[in-house]
Amino acid sequence: MVRLAAHRGYMSDYPENTMLAFRKALLLDIDQIETDVHMTKDGELILMHDHSVDRTTDGTGLISELSFEEIEALDAGSWKDPRFAGEKVPTLRELLELMQEYPDKEINIEFKDYPCRTGEFAYRSADKILDMIEEFGMKDRIYVNSFAGDILEYVAKKAPGRYRLHGFYPAWMMNGDFDEETIYEKLFCVCIVNRELLPDGTQMKRKDPLYPMEYFDAVKKMGAETWVCLALETEELVRACVERGAKAFTADDPKLVEEALRKTGAR
Repeated sequence: MVRLAAHRGYMSDYPENTMLAFRKALLLDIDQIETDVHMTKDGELILMHDHSVDRTTDGTGLISELSFEEIEALDAGSWKDPRFAGEKVPTLRELLELMQEYPDKEINIEFKDYPCRTGEFAYRSADKILDMIEEFGMKDRIYVNSFAGDILEYVAKKAPGRYRLHGFYPAWMMNGDFDEETIYEKLFCVCIVNRELLPDGTQMKRKDPLYPMEYFDAVKKMGAETWVCLALETEELVRACVERGAKAFTADDPKLVEEALRKTGAR
């Protein structure tokens, strides 16, 4: 069966990375919740995709430079729709407490504090996330995910074989100081991103929405599970990715992808 993760919760219909989006996603036929974790300047682990609060709240500023009290006071729902006014930025603890009610569901935690941006702060953030996972006894339900290759290497060294590590392909999608020759040996799964690198170093979405077969082949050759992250979902694209070997989807619209997977016979 092809697995399905709700990207930042049910983000197509609800404000991303809020408890509302997670609860609504858990009403669907999904296998996993995907979320993003940052640490505030005073050490609280909160859930938000961007490095700043500007896009998804009524506040401004970098998360790493704001206190939890400041972030807790923000409205994280109105940007999506006025009817979601009053939704708050949740903590990782709140999500893990919710997930205790769903013991058959997995959690994909993207570590969003990057050493290239915040230095040692990023490693302290990673340590706190791992400590909380252990506190809740959820190691076997967790995927450790990051676009920072050095964070993935750090976790692999700190706890060899203890966590399922989730990285990205092509390798230039990941940032930081890491060994591109060996990073994939440490990964359980690799999410293919439908981007290309231009000669001037600019990254951009490929014009063809179909993910290249050579990307799938490269990940399969590494021995990792081949995952796909979909933002613009269509039944045709889901079917094509399944045919090319996708073992899991991280979907903005998990309901649409679940229905498409059923039509393909993949669920």
